[in-house]
Amino acid sequence: MKSIKIFKASSFAYTPFNNFVEGDLDFLLTNNIVIVDNVNDADIIISQNYKHLKKYFWRFLQKKKFLVWTHEPRFDTSFKKLKKKCFGLINIHFMNVYTRDVFVSNLSFIAEVIDKKIEPISVIDFKKNKKIVAVMSFYNGLKAPKLIKNGTNIDLISLRSQIAIAGSKCSIIDVYGKGWPDGISKKDSRAGNWTEEKKKILDSYQYNLCFENTIAYNYMTEKIWNSIESYCLPIYYGKGTNVYEIFPKNSFIDYSNFKEPKELFNFVQEMTESEYVIRLNKCIDTYNTISSNKKEIAKKERAKMLTKIVEKLEYISV
Repeated sequence: MKSIKIFKASSFAYTPFNNFVEGDLDFLLTNNIVIVDNVNDADIIISQNYKHLKKYFWRFLQKKKFLVWTHEPRFDTSFKKLKKKCFGLINIHFMNVYTRDVFVSNLSFIAEVIDKKIEPISVIDFKKNKKIVAVMSFYNGLKAPKLIKNGTNIDLISLRSQIAIAGSKCSIIDVYGKGWPDGISKKDSRAGNWTEEKKKILDSYQYNLCFENTIAYNYMTEKIWNSIESYCLPIYYGKGTNVYEIFPKNSFIDYSNFKEPKELFNFVQEMTESEYVIRLNKCIDTYNTISSNKKEIAKKERAKMLTKIVEKLEYISV
């Protein structure tokens, strides 16, 4: 079978096209997908952002194929898998968080890091701060642009910022992260080993506000798993995410069940020790179910995601 040659028009750090997980490039090569350094040699030009493709449209009019592929929800917000540009002369194909062929399952990009055995708890660790912790950057917070799909705003950056600010003002939430308005964040630097620093922070709290950036089917990152690893009960947004494919009901606290931050704050403050232990242990059990079979699950999920890339590139190249 003839090789399909692809040229990267933008950075693909932390993606399969950069061999982020060992074996990614080997999988593509085995399926006749070759990355080339010269755009003139390519069959397909790929980018994580549409804007980086535009300069090639007229240069290679009807001579090259184009694909936007990204697992970052704000790098590309197209809901359609195909768009026509330049009076219909150029077809741009899309694979992103919203087209459902990048995050093939909840574990597509995260199974590799769920690698511990966590012991269940019998009582709350009262050495931990009873407040909710929010470890996140502001990202233009309250002014984050809406992302409307089927009449619903699926952006979560603005919502989680509203909750964090409201909780900070009434001393229920401690915020850590950069870019926040004055007086909100307890620490705004991400210098040094931020992964270790984040773990230290989470280890000190009982609850963690850990929304994703957007609501999308199967879109799940490390946020909820980091929380569980630190014995911190996650406050997550579940509606529209397929999270209950792997988590049981009444495990994490699902903010989509609340109408406003005050309802969440009251719920947390009134939670009994017994309910807290039950909920967190359900989360721990989910984590351990995955980590106990991590290698097989990670390999299977990675293969499914990579296969989608191969199938798309083969389809485009025809």
